[in-house]
Amino acid sequence: MKSLSLPLALVLAVLVACGKAPAGASPPPSGSHTGGASRSHDPAHGVLSKEEVSAILGSPVTTVEGAATDMGYKTAVIGLETTIGIESSDDSVAAINGARKATGMLGGTAENVPNLGDEAFFGAMSILYVRTGDNMITITPPNLQLVAATAAYGKVTDAKMGSEEQAKAMQDLIHVEKTDPLTAGLNTQDDMQGALATVAAASKKQGTTYETQARTMALALAAKVLTKL
Repeated sequence: MKSLSLPLALVLAVLVACGKAPAGASPPPSGSHTGGASRSHDPAHGVLSKEEVSAILGSPVTTVEGAATDMGYKTAVIGLETTIGIESSDDSVAAINGARKATGMLGGTAENVPNLGDEAFFGAMSILYVRTGDNMITITPPNLQLVAATAAYGKVTDAKMGSEEQAKAMQDLIHVEKTDPLTAGLNTQDDMQGALATVAAASKKQGTTYETQARTMALALAAKVLTKL
């Protein structure tokens, strides 16, 4: 399966340049997170429990990693994972505006989400940003496109070689891959240009069922986090 390592490194560079590191980046120095996010949950387990995230993802969370205010939740299914970041600062408005700027720099368009916190929007790669008071919540949704592609690929390899079942499974895999923005970088021999093309494609709204479902999960996670702050 394809890797997002270089594109994500570029995303990180742009977001850091705008003053907003995405969820999953190195946590800030100890003590920099203050306010409700640090008071209303067990700091050893993150703002949401494994059970709460499992219920939203529809699969048991097997691993929880990171700092309490920047926690990654993984399942046994490749791609079915999420990261929840909470940043508390004296200027959360500047923080979310920085995320909006980064979205545009990456080739995406911020899509406002009504009735969620003080303001919220989906940015590049469907990352959900929510500002509430001094807190900014960042939700990285699961990659359901990867989940579907991995499942389709598994059917191809499990089927008998040359069988009708394998031929059908291959067609299903091709169908899934058609809407994968990662393919945007495969048409160039230059690694950097390919990575930039991939980031630009992934930063735009895809309009796929995978994206819609992933965003629904992100909204549910954000709503749950808001109840804890």
